[in-house]
Amino acid sequence: MDKWLSHPTSLKIISVIVGLLLWAVVHIDPDTSPQTVTSNIDTKTIEASVITTEGLDSDKYVLTAMDPTVVRLDVQGSFSDLLKASSLDDYVVKVDLKGTKAGIHELPLTVRLPKGVQLVEMSPRTVMVQIEEILTKPFELRVVTEGKPADGFVMGDSSIVAPTTGVEVTLPKDDMSRIGLVTTEISVEGADKTVVNKKSKVVVYDTDGKEMTNAIITPETVHAEVKVTPPFKTLPLQVRYTGTLPEGLSLVSVKPALDQVTVYGEQKSLEELQIYDGVVLDLSKVKESGTLQLKTEPIEGIKSVDPAEVSVKVVVAPNIKRTFTGLPVKVEGLESGSSAVIRSPADGKINLTVSGAESVISALKADAISVIANVEGLKPGVHNVTLQVDVPAYVQTVPVKGQTLTVSIEIIDDAVSEQGQEDSEEVGGTPTEEPPASAPTPDTVAESGDEGGSAAGGSNTSP
Repeated sequence: MDKWLSHPTSLKIISVIVGLLLWAVVHIDPDTSPQTVTSNIDTKTIEASVITTEGLDSDKYVLTAMDPTVVRLDVQGSFSDLLKASSLDDYVVKVDLKGTKAGIHELPLTVRLPKGVQLVEMSPRTVMVQIEEILTKPFELRVVTEGKPADGFVMGDSSIVAPTTGVEVTLPKDDMSRIGLVTTEISVEGADKTVVNKKSKVVVYDTDGKEMTNAIITPETVHAEVKVTPPFKTLPLQVRYTGTLPEGLSLVSVKPALDQVTVYGEQKSLEELQIYDGVVLDLSKVKESGTLQLKTEPIEGIKSVDPAEVSVKVVVAPNIKRTFTGLPVKVEGLESGSSAVIRSPADGKINLTVSGAESVISALKADAISVIANVEGLKPGVHNVTLQVDVPAYVQTVPVKGQTLTVSIEIIDDAVSEQGQEDSEEVGGTPTEEPPASAPTPDTVAESGDEGGSAAGGSNTSP
């Protein structure tokens, strides 16, 4: 052994081995494990993952508050899995509201993570929610207009064309009592015709005039209209007649379906109109009772009429004749200080034959017929005056052969007559005989200020 250790080659080998051992002692960290390998697991923090709800009975309840609305998530997974799940939508945090009633509740949160990702920590793990009962009620919808129409035009009625059943508003129970107005707004600024909005938005306002943005409105839009027209006026409707009924027929009644119509035109012309008589019934086309559609034609001073047609119910029946005797003649139009004496006929009465439907004529009374002698503007003296005969509606006068509807009237100046009487008294003398007390007065005298009235209905004047 000593020989081997003393050999130069052996010493060299031993020296190399010792050197290697010394190098290893100096350069190898005793705390480092030769088995350590690099790990591929990574972590990620999502600061604000939005909380979503599910399971709420939306027909009865509404979520009015939730605290918090976001949570913090700490997750881990492989670098590749975390890289794939980079969107916030991949991390779903939910609160289940199924079966919850009105009130404030603390509920647990659940989370759904992407494949390969695990939850390390979620903060917080619960959420406070406030649930309120909701109500749905129908409301009348009001149209509110903004602006002014064009010059010369006026704004008429506004209306909701559809839906015709109104709208429904859904709100929490406490908010429902604060509803002040449900409206839809339409602008008429500068309009020269009817404004139509088929998708007019419905808005709910509270009692303070603020919009209630949390209101659920059904439907959200409506079809609304605002009429913009020339100036208009509502007038009573009067039917005029033209032509004559077939022989043997008379009118019993003519009843339009409407009592009034709306006419459009210039303001000055409308102010002068009191009735609308633009509906004309052609009697020559009436063969039997029934309902006719008659046009509402424009008359002087108006541009158009609403409605364009009117239904008129016409009733006719076979006619009969009837003669009224001894109808008194009424004198009208005497000037102050004058009087009139009917010289012919001497009794101041005439006979008159009329015709009409049996139901009308049989109910007709003599005092419903007026026979008038108008002496307006006539000077003192004797005059032949044509009579004006006023009869009720649906009654006609019948000309009688040889009869003329005229009277002979003497107009007397009362001042001259009194002067003549005074002159006669100054002459004096005693009459040889007095007239009999029962002697009839030959003339009928009408004094100024005792004029007869005119009955309602038609009028006829002798030719």
